[in-house]
Amino acid sequence: MRKTIAALVAGGVAIGVLAGCGSTDTTTNTASSAQPLLAQLSRDYEADFDPLVSPKQALELGDLIVRGTVAEVHDGITTAYPDAQRTQRGQGQYVTLQVAVTEVVSGPAAAVTGGQVYVQVAKSPSTPTSAIAGANTKADAVLILEDISTWKPSPDATVNRPEKVPAAAPLFFAYPDGLWLQGSADAAMAGSATEREHLAPAWGAPTTLNDLVGALRSAR
Repeated sequence: MRKTIAALVAGGVAIGVLAGCGSTDTTTNTASSAQPLLAQLSRDYEADFDPLVSPKQALELGDLIVRGTVAEVHDGITTAYPDAQRTQRGQGQYVTLQVAVTEVVSGPAAAVTGGQVYVQVAKSPSTPTSAIAGANTKADAVLILEDISTWKPSPDATVNRPEKVPAAAPLFFAYPDGLWLQGSADAAMAGSATEREHLAPAWGAPTTLNDLVGALRSAR
């Protein structure tokens, strides 16, 4: 598992909402905005991670980069251990974003199953999947992903796949600064774990998902 994603798994703790992602623009039509979903994902959750320093690095590290629409939200993976208390702590830490892919920006098209990818996103255990699913407005998304189909957090762990993910479908983690959403009512893209203003200079200060995809294409 690469360092960036590992930092999310090991370092993510429920310590508070990220200021930029938790804010709501009262002038935005929330029925067409990604903000409600992002607010639920970041609620009571924050993670330390090593940022992607450039589009070139994202292309090198990402197993798959896609653009699409957040079609559905399901329960995420759970982990089980020989120790029952540790198993209990491993519940409710992830949610699955089922994304209907419209473009494979980088990586193998075969990693897309029936037009969908299944992305695990870390969240606070105190935020139920139903709250996140209820906030889904099917916003557009650009996702920089790592295949975690064979990953486990420790040798003695068992990772249980979500019931609604097809058995043949790969499982992915989104890089913390590789999950960007934009609804039709949003003037700019936004993330759940960081703000676009915090992207490294090499990204060229993208404002929209079109800008972000353009930066990735230019780096190929």
